[in-house]
Amino acid sequence: MKINRRTFLQGVGASSVVGSLSGLVPGIATATERGGAPDKMLKREGKIVYHTCQRNCADRCLLKFTVQNGRMTYVEGASEMKKMGTSPCVKGHAYVQYTYAADRILHPMERAGAKGEGKWRRISWDEAYEKISSRLQQIIKEHGADSILPYSYSGHEGVIGKYGGPSRFFNAVGSRKLDRKVCVFAAYEGLKSVTGTYQGPDPYDNIYTNCYISWGQNETATNVHGIKFINQARDKGAKLLVVNPIRTPIASQADIWLQPKPSTDTHLATGIMKYLIENDLADTKFIEANTIGYQDLLKRVDEMSYDEIEKVTGVPREKMFKFAKVYGESELSVIRLGYGMQRNYNGARMSRAIAMMHAVAGQYGKIGNGFVYDNTQADDSLNYSKGRADHIHPNGDTVGHVNMTEIAKAIHPTNPTAYGKPIKPIKAVINYNGNFVSVAPDSNACRLGAMRDDLFLVVHDFLMTDTAELADIIVPSTTQFEFPDMGTDYNCYHMQTSEKVIEPLGESKDNWIFFKELAAHMGLDHHPEMRVDYEQILRDFLDTEEPAFRHNNITYEQIIKEKFVTVYDQRPYFGDGKYKTPSGKIEFYSEMMKEAGYHPVIDFGLPEDEMIPEEKSLPFRMLSPAIPQRANSSFYNVKYIRNFPAYFAKINTEDAKALGISNNDRVRLSNQRGEAFFVAQVSSQVGRGTVMAPKNNWRRMDPQGKASCTNNLTTDKLTDMGGCSAYHSTNVAIEKA
Repeated sequence: MKINRRTFLQGVGASSVVGSLSGLVPGIATATERGGAPDKMLKREGKIVYHTCQRNCADRCLLKFTVQNGRMTYVEGASEMKKMGTSPCVKGHAYVQYTYAADRILHPMERAGAKGEGKWRRISWDEAYEKISSRLQQIIKEHGADSILPYSYSGHEGVIGKYGGPSRFFNAVGSRKLDRKVCVFAAYEGLKSVTGTYQGPDPYDNIYTNCYISWGQNETATNVHGIKFINQARDKGAKLLVVNPIRTPIASQADIWLQPKPSTDTHLATGIMKYLIENDLADTKFIEANTIGYQDLLKRVDEMSYDEIEKVTGVPREKMFKFAKVYGESELSVIRLGYGMQRNYNGARMSRAIAMMHAVAGQYGKIGNGFVYDNTQADDSLNYSKGRADHIHPNGDTVGHVNMTEIAKAIHPTNPTAYGKPIKPIKAVINYNGNFVSVAPDSNACRLGAMRDDLFLVVHDFLMTDTAELADIIVPSTTQFEFPDMGTDYNCYHMQTSEKVIEPLGESKDNWIFFKELAAHMGLDHHPEMRVDYEQILRDFLDTEEPAFRHNNITYEQIIKEKFVTVYDQRPYFGDGKYKTPSGKIEFYSEMMKEAGYHPVIDFGLPEDEMIPEEKSLPFRMLSPAIPQRANSSFYNVKYIRNFPAYFAKINTEDAKALGISNNDRVRLSNQRGEAFFVAQVSSQVGRGTVMAPKNNWRRMDPQGKASCTNNLTTDKLTDMGGCSAYHSTNVAIEKA
């Protein structure tokens, strides 16, 4: 048999998919065919239920759960869906353990000691509702409803679980609003300044590309099922180019990998543009037909020398030239931009430069090329205003906002602020779908605010998280599998079902039932929107006139019956040459950037320009990306997952030598925000002057007992545009502990 990359990978065992390019390819033998133990196979027999994984991951897997006598016993991928294989990722494989974890909270509790002391008293739901509702009503009477703040993000990504259920309650209360902009919003602005959108082509068309560019993305952590399409393109001769300050598994297998210093992507993209222009690889016909401001771009690019680019990025020019030549000579190139790279003070400006580079190469408007960032075609088509019942908020247009990245500032004991301005004190936080003490930056400041005696903290969760430890009242939530919902894909163009898999465990209540019943106890059920069932909420979200839904005649019944539907967008993307900018063209010169206070063509600002001197002087830039075995702060309690380390710091070999640090030494990372202790991993995966530690690890799960987490160190200053988080614009010192 002829052996090529795919036939080889099809023989690789499923356990090797994590951290490799094998990417869950189809054709792997079943467990029975491999001689699986018959008694182990019994767990696969039973009722099959389809449910979308609601983690914050670009795969958005549609899974099939086996249920026996009301108990979840097995999970596999819904292989009838093109993006799926039969196998979930390593986290999905753990969902049975995750759901039936021994440390699940299954009944309401109230604090029976000082905050953080860990003393709890079990109470009934009636008591919990009475205590929560009476305290909230007192706060509303004495301080106003805008003293109540929700905190949540991606612990549940479902239509009901994330927005539809909880938002109706907070709108009915009239609470302060939380701006959930932690993830993607800097690049949204940067990309919109070039093409008018952050959306792009269907990744299923990656198989037609000649050149796949992974820029600041780690597919093995947050898009593992997409790797099969990269492999299919490579089998036909496509090149794989990677830009990443960390040598990810996909970087290890790239044809060319560039390792720039963190946050220097604007300079690197400019260097590539400069090479394309100087070597007649710029697509001048495309540029003339589809862009404005090209002469301004030529002038700006000419102002930057290769010497300066090499100095700033650390990328040898010969290697950059090699990358640019392969890229420029490729007929069809597609860029997959990662989310992490734009979480920097200059995130929007970097994203803009990369998108402009792709225009210089003429790589928009054909099947097999384009720019993939956040394909929210399905999500953006939903009727959020109706689904969340925004109209019932008594002051929806005037109430104050808090950016979730700045939660520590908002709940500060003496000087609460939001977006740099003083605000009235927050007197109550209801935390659900989140764990802000671990997930938000500047964890020590978050904890300080949560410890306030005058802050009423309610946590709706099924685990004792770092945030739940500080709660006044904990009420048990279900997992996502214990109520019905739907999910939207933000990589491929899908809307997917999430059928109820099992009944709620113990006394747990899902995100709609809890907030619906709490509203009734507070006398807010006079709003009809607070008395509906799950189906009606979903129908409200689907009651949309957006073309992506209406042109495809997508209905509630269709999604329920077919399990998933495709919200088709134009193909090829931008094939009509119509861009969503004010000019209708790709804008090398942008009034939007000028109005934001930045150079209208290319802005070369770096995060160090905005750091306080105390932090700027520290020798290491700390990156805190995702790792394949966690999803933000989820899965830290699962025994199977805990075997994969999440409290390590990767240090460059030469840096470690200079500091006298060896593999497995305990090290202390520190800056003006605090300190964190990790186990050293000495590696060339990171460049000199860079250290990498996994994001969103829990303080209470720290195996060294130091209450360390990476976010003890991270900045809560916002990005240049979009109000996004800038976790990676964090400098630290390192020493042997």
